[in-house]
Amino acid sequence: DDDLPSDVGVGRVHRGPAGIARSLAEAADAARLAASRPQSGRFLHVDRLGLAQLLLAWTQTDTFQPAALELLAPLRRQTTGDLLTTLATYLDAESSVAETASILAVHRNTVAERIQRVQRILQVDLQDAETRLALHLACRTVLAAEA
Repeated sequence: DDDLPSDVGVGRVHRGPAGIARSLAEAADAARLAASRPQSGRFLHVDRLGLAQLLLAWTQTDTFQPAALELLAPLRRQTTGDLLTTLATYLDAESSVAETASILAVHRNTVAERIQRVQRILQVDLQDAETRLALHLACRTVLAAEA
């Protein structure tokens, strides 16, 4: 396959030199989020980010990124199954195994097995709302940093 995967973000139109810099920053934010969300089709306009743009700015801090990387390091070390992408997609899909399977184009049983592995490896309970929120933010941060 000769296709190069790419993630595209589009910023708003702003006037002047400062406006160009602002538009580029918005486009970069949108591209990072597109990279971390398979369901985006790898393309996002900044106007479609909503609260995600606020979260992106908050999670790109000097303290949050290292903590997110450390939290998810055990998943990133796994060589079988894309556990990080599966977890991020599962959390984006509001913990729906069926929707996650559809987005990732895998069987529901594959998603369920991967989520069980994630819980074992990270020693977490995804039934806990605070755990899901922390992992969701960490996944978005790590995937955006890797994009």
